[in-house]
Amino acid sequence: MPSNQAAPDPPSSNNKRWVFYFKTVSITTMQRNINTYAMMLLLLLACSAKSGFVEAFTTPTSSIQQSAGKRVTQGAPVFASFPSYQLEEDFSNNGHNINSRRIQIQRLFGKKGAKTSSLRAICTALPFLLLKRLSLGSSVAWAASTATSVPTFKKEEILSYRALCFLKATGQNILTSLRHPTKDTFKAIAYTLVSIYLLTNIVEGMVASKRQKLDATSEWGRYADKPAARGQALSLLMMQLTPYAILPSLLDKFSKKKKDDLSETEYKSTRAHKLRRRGGEMFADGLLKLGPLYVKIGQILSCRENLFPDEWITAMERLQDRVPAKSGKEAWDLLYDAAPGGKAGFHKQFSDFDDVPLAAASLGQVHRATLRSSGERVAIKLQRSRLRDIYDKDLALMKKIAKIVDKFGKAGQVGGIEQSWVSIFNDAESILYREIDYRDEADNAIRFANDFGIGLGGVEIESTAKGKDGNALPSAAEWLRTPYTYGDLSSEKFLVMEYVPSIKANNNEALDKAGVTLEDREYLAECLAHAYLRQFCAHKFFSTDPHAGNLGIEVFEDERAPRVVFYDFGQACSLADDQAGGILDVIESIVDSDAKKSVSAFSRMGVLKDSADLEMVQAKCQQNYDEGKLKVKKRKSRKSSRYNTKEKVLAKESEKAELDARIDSAKQAKNTTDISEGVNDLEVMASFTLQSEYAFVARALSQMDGVGKSLDPEFDFISAAAPYLVEVKGTGKYLTDEIKKKFTFVYGEDGILAKELQLFKSLGLKLPTKE
Repeated sequence: MPSNQAAPDPPSSNNKRWVFYFKTVSITTMQRNINTYAMMLLLLLACSAKSGFVEAFTTPTSSIQQSAGKRVTQGAPVFASFPSYQLEEDFSNNGHNINSRRIQIQRLFGKKGAKTSSLRAICTALPFLLLKRLSLGSSVAWAASTATSVPTFKKEEILSYRALCFLKATGQNILTSLRHPTKDTFKAIAYTLVSIYLLTNIVEGMVASKRQKLDATSEWGRYADKPAARGQALSLLMMQLTPYAILPSLLDKFSKKKKDDLSETEYKSTRAHKLRRRGGEMFADGLLKLGPLYVKIGQILSCRENLFPDEWITAMERLQDRVPAKSGKEAWDLLYDAAPGGKAGFHKQFSDFDDVPLAAASLGQVHRATLRSSGERVAIKLQRSRLRDIYDKDLALMKKIAKIVDKFGKAGQVGGIEQSWVSIFNDAESILYREIDYRDEADNAIRFANDFGIGLGGVEIESTAKGKDGNALPSAAEWLRTPYTYGDLSSEKFLVMEYVPSIKANNNEALDKAGVTLEDREYLAECLAHAYLRQFCAHKFFSTDPHAGNLGIEVFEDERAPRVVFYDFGQACSLADDQAGGILDVIESIVDSDAKKSVSAFSRMGVLKDSADLEMVQAKCQQNYDEGKLKVKKRKSRKSSRYNTKEKVLAKESEKAELDARIDSAKQAKNTTDISEGVNDLEVMASFTLQSEYAFVARALSQMDGVGKSLDPEFDFISAAAPYLVEVKGTGKYLTDEIKKKFTFVYGEDGILAKELQLFKSLGLKLPTKE
């Protein structure tokens, strides 16, 4: 408004000229506070979405003005001819064509119940309107000159017209400020952009939350495309979990009765239990919504009962095999997309496909079907859609994180042990990519079955694995089962296996109903340790993912003992000869409580640095043995004869007696080092470096230990595996090694043979060799 022009008097409450008075005066007033009208603009934009405002902006002018009897250019957008709505012309004509203006405004803002426009449409239309006003300049004089010409509107039209005037005045002031920017102008722009960004994310989050209520996996692809959105979801999850993690501990601390003093029924009625249960469900749901890699993390954590409360473990266990799956038409579409030859190829080979999945995990789901050629029931594993694309984006981000962690040096150490996270990640990446190629999984499953000597139907076949003496290992078909894999019928996203039903390994209620006794469970836990001793030390190939969802218990109706069933070989790892041999040496050194042999085993494994203080490492090992931190328990005696055939009973009893004598001998070992007292753990750990393969060994041991303890609370891998050292080494080699231990004065490093060998070398003599 020009400085020499006085502002018009405020209109009375009955005079509708207040609309134009507000428009004229506000132009100069609101320029003093750009932050205020910027935020008001945001609010107006949000409100206009519901009033149909943006829908009018994206509607051709012809569809609006033709209804008012006006000729316009076809297809010209409304926002491009905003002043040509005849508003200026009509105002200057002192209120003529009122009916035309009513029709135009009614069409512009829509009637009650108009279809809501999206925020994206608002942001699309707004820049064109602002550019037009920027080129034409502000219309303060026009607003003042037309303030006396006020059309009359119906009551329901007043609010919409008021919004129109406010928006135009606000836009004019913003553009005036942009032509003469100040520091406050840039602040306001920044605040506005941030507000729009936050508002957009809030709206996207609300929409995503609605989709996730229908399908928890619906946002996996969006989170891969927008890592920032996943970061926000993860941050929100952590904030939501904080009270559920802290409050139960506080309630237990100030409660009169401790958790251990309450019965199970009493504890379940406490507030602490309800909070923990709710927290566990929230954590499991959150991991499920974040993506397949986070589901994998949940599967690993669900096996670590010492890290989380029971309620959280129970909630995370469903991530092992109860991830939301596709069924019905969606399952058929997934099947035809994955099957070799598509729909025709599938129906040529299979029939009786059950579109309701048996189980579902992070990467796929399993259905039953029948082979047309033989009539055998098979299990078909179908891969979820977009997995490779999700992996490409998620793993690229994690690789960057691994590089950053490595740059921080000691900050990336675990337990003081130096490791290369990039190296570990590269191996993990290779394993994860192989996991989503079912042809690799088929090869892994076939090798696993052949190594253990198990054929179709669980029958015994010759094992392809050899012990340390070079002889073939015995078949494990008596105590272990794995489905036969049809490699010729499988493809990248389609895996066909023998259908082998079983009871989930940690489902104690189902095991009780099936008649699996406590003695049976102790035996099954020992079988699990036996299987991994063979995989680590003889097969040099092992499954890295033995959580409860991948392990089952096969129960027979006759007198046979139950068997452990292994499923899912998507994640598997190979070991070098020295790595496998080093692990075997470590196990034997723990059985014998031999610190010196432990250090030799570590060297063979390649986990000691060149600069390692071997005496300090040996002293720490001996201290652990002396204090009982590392000890082997004697094997439990079993009354039932069904765990072994009659031919093996005597051999087993002999082996047990030999092992018990070995453990007793180890307990009598004396500390032969002088510096075991006061050895600093961190200084010792600094002598170690972790190769990537051992990260997967540790993961497998961790998950196996969780399942083993669910079967036998006293389970530990070394004690359970010790009785089978003789099988892995071979009877002849095992006995020879034991004799050498008892005659150390002859076979030891300082024994007679070593001294004679040293003498021969000093005289320049060569020992005779076999030709």
